[in-house]
Amino acid sequence: MATEVSGRAFLGILKHVKSTRGPHTLAAAVAAGNDDSRAAFELPIRMMGWYSYPSFIGFLHGVERALGKVGQQNFFRELGDVAGIRDLGTVLRVYRTLSSPERLIRACDKVWSSYYRDAGRMEAVAWAPEDTTLRIYDFPDMDPAHCRLMEGWMIATMRAIGFYVNNDAFERKCMSTGAPYHEFHCTWQKRSPPRSSSRMKTADK
Repeated sequence: MATEVSGRAFLGILKHVKSTRGPHTLAAAVAAGNDDSRAAFELPIRMMGWYSYPSFIGFLHGVERALGKVGQQNFFRELGDVAGIRDLGTVLRVYRTLSSPERLIRACDKVWSSYYRDAGRMEAVAWAPEDTTLRIYDFPDMDPAHCRLMEGWMIATMRAIGFYVNNDAFERKCMSTGAPYHEFHCTWQKRSPPRSSSRMKTADK
């Protein structure tokens, strides 16, 4: 079966572009995509809808062109960062209640399948602070732009729920270069909680 992408994967990026650059830039991004992405946007993107993988990749590259970021190495990683932060406030709220970082990391297979369908599988093969490794199996058609997006998304979601992710976080194996799977690695540590409730209230505003 063909890979499909949940509307929620579109919405964090869509809302970021619209809120920071305006509806005209979002329209330009859609126009700069491919036939699949333009067809997907003929109706409003629905969070619970499912869309073709080429439409998602076309949208990513349309945003890249509309923002004038073609060729900028870290662009998709940065885009994944802002999408991850937005997702944490909506569709990922339930995962913030897990009792430990390790449990959250081991739940990655459920997070992946809620965003992507017929796109292989994600597995946590290590989850210790000194060695956390996630792999995506059986998805050779994963676009490199999507790989960079996932780097930023994973780091942003971990940081947003209280982990400090070190600068060694990156995809160290990729099926696009002949590896048997995609492998993402990082090290992290738990942040200290705020010292007072007043500081927490300020941060929430």
